[in-house]
Amino acid sequence: MTNPASRRASSAAFDYIIVGSGAAGSILADRLSRDSSASVLVLEAGGSDRSPLHRVPKGFFYTMGSKRYTKVFEAEPDASGYVASLPRGRVLGGSTTINGMFWNRGWASAYEAWQRSGIQGWSWDRFLVAFKALEDHELGESPARGSGGPVPVSVARPPDPVSDTFIAALGKHGIAMTDDMNDSDEERVAYASANVGSGLRVSASQAFLRPARRRPNVTVLTRAEVDRVTFDGSAATGVEVTRRGKKLRFRAHREVLVCAGGLDSPLLLERSGVGDPDILKAAGVPVVVPSPSVGENLNDHGCGLIFQVKLKGESGLNATVSSMFGKGWTGFKYLFTREGLVSYGAYNVAAMYKSDANSPHPDTQAFFTPLSATAVHPRTGRMIVDEFPGAMLNAYMMYPTSRGSIHITGSGIKDKPRLIPNHLTTEHDRALLPKVYEKARELLATEPFAGLVEAEVVPGHPLGCEEIFQYCLTKAVGYHSIGGCAIGGTEDSVVDDRLRVRGTTKLRVVDASVFPTQPGGNNNAPTQAMAWIAADIIMEDHR
Repeated sequence: MTNPASRRASSAAFDYIIVGSGAAGSILADRLSRDSSASVLVLEAGGSDRSPLHRVPKGFFYTMGSKRYTKVFEAEPDASGYVASLPRGRVLGGSTTINGMFWNRGWASAYEAWQRSGIQGWSWDRFLVAFKALEDHELGESPARGSGGPVPVSVARPPDPVSDTFIAALGKHGIAMTDDMNDSDEERVAYASANVGSGLRVSASQAFLRPARRRPNVTVLTRAEVDRVTFDGSAATGVEVTRRGKKLRFRAHREVLVCAGGLDSPLLLERSGVGDPDILKAAGVPVVVPSPSVGENLNDHGCGLIFQVKLKGESGLNATVSSMFGKGWTGFKYLFTREGLVSYGAYNVAAMYKSDANSPHPDTQAFFTPLSATAVHPRTGRMIVDEFPGAMLNAYMMYPTSRGSIHITGSGIKDKPRLIPNHLTTEHDRALLPKVYEKARELLATEPFAGLVEAEVVPGHPLGCEEIFQYCLTKAVGYHSIGGCAIGGTEDSVVDDRLRVRGTTKLRVVDASVFPTQPGGNNNAPTQAMAWIAADIIMEDHR
């Protein structure tokens, strides 16, 4: 099959120009191009997702640390000089091609809070319809699940004895086992759900962009970095692009749809002249539309706590992958069965619970795996699986309130942005994090799991409050960034309730940067649902 890009790259005008091919961009490309009269251009700064590693669920272990498939944002140094690094997907499918694949939707209360704040039309009921339309869940259809959709959702299998023992320990705390981690907002634990089908990762590119590219009205250009959106007055007219060293211009008859991700979308708006006038002028960018909230309100789950323990006897899964023979045998089994350790994402158990007993709903999300990796390869930066039996627990606040920012420092795409995460700067977060730490240690010390533990390896000893803060800040990764182009019901918000950039026409932002607060979990599924809703809105507006 001939790639439409090779047939139409010379065409300079399209109805829709989509910047980014991640969770949102791929869905928009698929749904908007079903109208055969509408031409669609998708621009991806990264390259192809053809590598077999992108289909293997555990392949993220190699691709997330690869400069070939990621773009790494570096934060401003903290008081101790530590620089946090935030990797994002730079490949067809965006971060859905390299992430841990958790299909974690969040719950009604988070979405309903948006509507109560004055954002019309973004209720839980609307998101639930979108989730169910997306899903082909292996557990079958239910009031909370979908079946027959384009995204296969499977549960980590098979169960393993160490994980079952940890689940039993959580039960002692009233954290009940459930088959589907997304079927309630109660305290719960489950084998993790992921966008995996038949043991293979199904990224947004696989589920949506691949079928879209078969249509003659869709053009996809990789290695295409969007320098800026162009305007006629306040109306978006197209984009300027750098591709393989050449400058290109494309016109949009209908709209430019910015789907560059939680960190890149606010930067693109600023390079295009939409942002705080003082920041734009300092960077040498002419002001097109003043919008002081662009790049502000940044929020993520990056400030988590990692615990690793050494297990007694031969427990856990380290032995299956810590040696060349183990890796070979595990890979061989996966190749022929599509099952086992390689067939699911980063962790195989997910839990949502209250670290603060007074919280109205679960305030902590935790992931568990019967693997441990306490060392890092000095050259690649990848974790090295321990030779001794071990397990790992990662716990973080589901709804942190601290807010940071990301802004341009120059007019060019190569100018390093100024990223300030501002983790642990609110009273809420500084009060809750020590409780997250204590609750996690309590769970690990509960029978029957405690009977499997020989010693805590990471952090390795009890921490005081200030030590907890420092430990958290120096382990921050920030995988779930939202808020830099937040939707809102007031004129100072970046986008309105139809995702239109305020003060402009023919320009929308459609990605996780529009979420005003955390939806309650990983961004993968919520962003896809949001893009599904956005496609409905865009088609309504252009009928």
